[in-house]
Amino acid sequence: MSSQTQSQSGSLASLALAAAKAALLVGLALLVLVTLTLVPVAPWLKETLASFGAKTAWYLTRSMGIIAYLLMSASVMWGLVLSSKIVKEVAPPPAALAVHNAISWAGIGLGVLHALALLFDTYYTYTLFDVLMPFVGPYRPGWVGLGTVSLYAMTVVSMSFAWRKWLGQTGWRLLHYTSFFFYAVVTVHGLMAGTDSASPAIRLLYVASVLGTLFLLNYRLLAAKKARGR
Repeated sequence: MSSQTQSQSGSLASLALAAAKAALLVGLALLVLVTLTLVPVAPWLKETLASFGAKTAWYLTRSMGIIAYLLMSASVMWGLVLSSKIVKEVAPPPAALAVHNAISWAGIGLGVLHALALLFDTYYTYTLFDVLMPFVGPYRPGWVGLGTVSLYAMTVVSMSFAWRKWLGQTGWRLLHYTSFFFYAVVTVHGLMAGTDSASPAIRLLYVASVLGTLFLLNYRLLAAKKARGR
């Protein structure tokens, strides 16, 4: 068997494995959604949360959203650190990449919980359709919809690690570059949809995240320019 044939077989195998992982993730998500829809657990959980206070579900939504944003910010920053090879001498590339993946999926997982918690809010009535479909919910649908779109996009970017060979290095990089755009979009989502965005501490959090990302992006661009000038 020629090396070209072996390479093609390897790419097909990687693509099949990636498709299987994607199907598993979609299947698990559908299982959770169907369970929430058919099993009468949502009313019980809504009543339980309400017993701790009328705004308990909303506080949970906001807290999980803030933590998810911090994790997504950390994922973007860590990706810039990896691409600039700052940690090359400190940690093995596979380990550093594994950390990047773990942070990304943790952020996505909390982002999903952040959205699903809206189903149990007692002030605004959210349906599963409102949660899944951008720009249709009862509360600031435009700004909330930006967060929904960003969550979907970040999920695709994170899943693309499994499709890297199939996409090719150029295609994979181009897809990854979109994470900067959606990071900006989710920042706007947090500022405009968050009921606590007027808080100085929350504003400081967003400012620190954006400045940190811009600093690392500038460092990455300068390092790349210096490398090309050699």
